[in-house]
Amino acid sequence: MINPHLSWSQPHSLRLSADKRSYEVDLNQIPTKPGVYVFYRNHGSTFKALYVGKADNLRNRIKQQLNNHRLMVGIQEAPNGARLLCFGELQLRPGQDSAKAQLAAEKLMIRHFIEEGHVLFNQQGVQRRVQTLINVRPPALKKLIPLSTQIEA
Repeated sequence: MINPHLSWSQPHSLRLSADKRSYEVDLNQIPTKPGVYVFYRNHGSTFKALYVGKADNLRNRIKQQLNNHRLMVGIQEAPNGARLLCFGELQLRPGQDSAKAQLAAEKLMIRHFIEEGHVLFNQQGVQRRVQTLINVRPPALKKLIPLSTQIEA
């Protein structure tokens, strides 16, 4: 088992560029190490993840994504709220393969957000297809069986 470890940053605000076609962030505050990143929005006390990605070099990959027109349009068209970015630096253990740990961390974060009901974009900037299981359960199973759960279709 890989069991990746991530050390997360504070949120970074995304600023709309002068041409209003993309977003900007201070790239100097982003490390060049491997990890996982999340573009999300925050409105009051709620937040919604919009996109989860992995990177060998967080700074370079996030810079590339800021130039991904489809993704930026998806983020811009998301419901109200501040647009933010956070990233988790991969903390490798001795002998751990970076690529495998990145992939596992990305998949686990995507699964987490989908299970929580977040609507994520995929690499092509379109929403991921999600399948939902709805459970009708007796009170005795309240702690065991969820009301609903979602996975990527």
